[in-house]
Amino acid sequence: MNSLLIPQEAQALNAYDDKSFIKEDHSHQMHPNDPTRVAVFPAEKDRGTNFEPFPVETRKFHISTPPPTPLQLFQLFLPISLVERWVQYTQSWLSWLKENNIIDSWKHPMMKNARLRAWQGTSVAEVYVWLAVLIYMGIHKERTIQSHWGTPKPGEQRPLHSIIKFMPNWKFHILHRHLRPFDYTKIDETAPLPKVFQACDEWSDHIQAASAEIFIPGSHLAVDECMIRYTGRSNDTTVVKGKPIPRGFKIWVIAQHGFFIHWFWHITGAQYGAVGVELPPAKRRCTRRTKGDTTDELIPLNSTQSVVAALANTLPKATYHVFVDNLFSSADLFRSLRMHGHGATGTARPNSGIHEELVHDLKGDKRLSTSYDFNQIKVIPTPDNMVNQIAWKDNRLVLFFTTVFSGQERVERRRKKPTSKKPEARQIRRFFGDEAIRDISIPGVAAGYNDEMNHVDRGD
Repeated sequence: MNSLLIPQEAQALNAYDDKSFIKEDHSHQMHPNDPTRVAVFPAEKDRGTNFEPFPVETRKFHISTPPPTPLQLFQLFLPISLVERWVQYTQSWLSWLKENNIIDSWKHPMMKNARLRAWQGTSVAEVYVWLAVLIYMGIHKERTIQSHWGTPKPGEQRPLHSIIKFMPNWKFHILHRHLRPFDYTKIDETAPLPKVFQACDEWSDHIQAASAEIFIPGSHLAVDECMIRYTGRSNDTTVVKGKPIPRGFKIWVIAQHGFFIHWFWHITGAQYGAVGVELPPAKRRCTRRTKGDTTDELIPLNSTQSVVAALANTLPKATYHVFVDNLFSSADLFRSLRMHGHGATGTARPNSGIHEELVHDLKGDKRLSTSYDFNQIKVIPTPDNMVNQIAWKDNRLVLFFTTVFSGQERVERRRKKPTSKKPEARQIRRFFGDEAIRDISIPGVAAGYNDEMNHVDRGD
């Protein structure tokens, strides 16, 4: 057994990783009310001489034999036993409301003619029907929920929705408001996990367990943030511009081909993010921990980067190639993943600690004074030769960190001539000449990133 030191500068530990610690010094918060952080390091001045690529053998994902019917597949992720508990939770909640003569947790009074007085609760079958109606409404859009139960007048061109045969409008609404997929008596208002996530944590855990049961991931995965649509009022919602769903609850996901394998809730009030465990001041000094590994040094990561290491650690033991965008990238994160036995590739920000020569080149590219030809690359290893730093000239200069690609790999891709007439597009337009489409041998690092980074967005 080897002993590992918790450095004095450690501010928190990663609950899912014992090869790194959380240190926020070289990072800044992206938004005032959101703990998401981005790495900020001075540009690297030194360089290595002989980068050592980390080998990752390509493996395809494997799906075990699914249940024989679509309904049974659905019930793998929402089993009858879980819905039975929902029915019990809802009955308990209904009894509490009637005993207190109120209609909700804000204690609004129950009117004499309220439908809730006559409602005797629900059943497993009825909950499944309600969910089917909810899914149907998500596919067949109407201007209002009520419109799904409307019947067209003579001569009116509008659909007659079949769901009206299975559930009346009032029943849908009463279930929508009062169905409880959680035990309301066990919600802890003082817990670090917000109650909105406590309410769905049981189902979330089951979905992840069921996913792991049928889906064995392949070698290439992506980690990214993802948004769950929410239009109500909550202090735990987040705004992420550029996402298909810009406002909602944010989660951190590791995915492959749009299949979400594992995720963590993004907690807006958590000082050290989704996986950070704060160290008491008395323990913020060099102390030893036991670990059955030969590594003798922990790597500092900020709280957002720590999510990547944590999600990788939830996967079945194997070697993976993890793709991330520039929200996460720094040389330290890639060293940490390499220490875990994983390769990594991602785009890089100019202030992420990438080599100063590449930062200078990027500034020149923005001023349209670049010395790069279209499709040219420059490669500079980090001083320890563990991480490669690459600049590639596409429409603009793109920076990468990688532990897998040497920079010599090339992949054929069919590209269209850009229609943009902006100054930065002149070089690539000259390359295409009169051809609208060309087959181009682009760097493997760029092709790999473009192919693999959208695993989360496909399912978002």
